[in-house]
Amino acid sequence: MNDFSNRRKFLSTLGLGVVGAAASRPFTAMDDSRNASLTKLGSKEIKITAVKTYKVPRAIIIKVETNIGVTGWGESSPNSRPVIEAFIHDRLKKLVMGRDPFDVEPLWDELFWKQHDLGPSGALPYAIAGIDLALWDIKGKVLNQPVYKLLGGKYRDEILAYGGIPLRGGQVPVDEAVERALKLVELGFKVIKLRMQIREYNLDPIPDPTLKYYTAVRKALPGQVEVFVDPNEGYTAARAIQVGKELEQMGMKYFESPCPLENHRDTAEVVNALGIPVLVGEKCYTRWQVRDLILEANPDIIQPDVIKAGGITEMKKIAAIGQAFFKSMALHNTKPTLGTAAALHVVASISNAGPFLEFVELDTYQQILSVFDNQIEFKDGKLQVPQMAGLGLVMNEKKLEKLAG
Repeated sequence: MNDFSNRRKFLSTLGLGVVGAAASRPFTAMDDSRNASLTKLGSKEIKITAVKTYKVPRAIIIKVETNIGVTGWGESSPNSRPVIEAFIHDRLKKLVMGRDPFDVEPLWDELFWKQHDLGPSGALPYAIAGIDLALWDIKGKVLNQPVYKLLGGKYRDEILAYGGIPLRGGQVPVDEAVERALKLVELGFKVIKLRMQIREYNLDPIPDPTLKYYTAVRKALPGQVEVFVDPNEGYTAARAIQVGKELEQMGMKYFESPCPLENHRDTAEVVNALGIPVLVGEKCYTRWQVRDLILEANPDIIQPDVIKAGGITEMKKIAAIGQAFFKSMALHNTKPTLGTAAALHVVASISNAGPFLEFVELDTYQQILSVFDNQIEFKDGKLQVPQMAGLGLVMNEKKLEKLAG
């Protein structure tokens, strides 16, 4: 019996019948499982057999193995990688070993609720996200379908991307900021964000560099290129409104994270005062935080991050909350490989996707990009939704192991 017949028999035992195209074609040559033994596909006893982590420059990659030879790959936010790695190995790994990788909902609940006394946001949803992405990758590969199809189908094939320029609270020379903006335009970006990185602990700085940077970059770029500002939660309501109104008069169309997330009342004042959309939510890691954000701050657009907010399973719930309040969702996204792939599958599968998706200038990520045999397609300023099985990226494990040391 060949692999195709084995997989078809396996799908039949799951009660999935032929599952459309999944049963009409074999695994493609690019699948991670191309060299795997699939002799157990005739049984529904698919189990997780190993969870591994790889700390590499600017990323932490999670590998989940199964007893049928199909491997899933995920990514967690790399903030404090040793902490995330320890959380996965010391706490989360034992909860998923021997479990069915298709049980993403019960597994997510166990991973979250059995550990949430250690802190329900930050490290816990970061760590869960890496495992969750890998489970969805496995599901897609077993069923030979891109993840967005398992999430309900697609509303779109591509989405506008925006590139960001980190300005370290004004420490980057203005000329350098202009040069970087021009480079992003050359790469094809149609929308650019100035990441002011003022931060909560430096509220309302004097002097304030924001208008200086916006004026210089806006003047240097073609008129059809959008430019907007992210103070990174560095303003009180009064200052955010003052700066926001000046930027609005200068033609800016979006204002991101003006006030600290801990102060929804200030954000609500900014939302009410400005005539342009306010985007908030990159530090909202659960559906409950997003619920409170909407009820108390009422931003125009919510922007959770898939590798921070518990992965694909939680992002679908967050999207549903946004739909209930008629809020669009423009995902925060600063990692160009598995995190971007997962974000694109989410964006493809929801009706309330926002106007764009964050992407990054790839020059600083060449090492992690090198461990994949294919890349996310960025074309004419837009990111293309992956079409291969699973998340759609093919890991070169030998290169990954070498890079991880």
